[in-house]
Amino acid sequence: MPSTPAAVAGPPRSAPVSPPRSEALAALKVSGSVGLAIFPIGIAFGMLVAHSGLAWWWASVFSCVIFAGSLEFLLIGLTAAAAPLAQIAVTAFLVNVRHVFYALSFPLHRVEGRPARPTAPSR
Repeated sequence: MPSTPAAVAGPPRSAPVSPPRSEALAALKVSGSVGLAIFPIGIAFGMLVAHSGLAWWWASVFSCVIFAGSLEFLLIGLTAAAAPLAQIAVTAFLVNVRHVFYALSFPLHRVEGRPARPTAPSR
């Protein structure tokens, strides 16, 4: 009975797996400075929410729903002033339209596949 190379070689060996604790420590070393830098911004945001007259839980709502830091700070004032929804929408658009320029500088040679081409910025 002829043997196949897979039968002779045995099962494939997997790469050594590092324990989860060491991976967590490595991640903490890489991202720790970002966490330390964002901490004062979070304190300032919480203080601004508290001093604007909004309930304390608005800070958590804004942080969970809005993924644009500058818009979070702007929305505190708009919410405290009971701004109309259209004004909030226009402000959100104007604050975030700057990201269009980031897309224009994206290297097009990195866009692969037919479905991605129509969404890529054209030059």
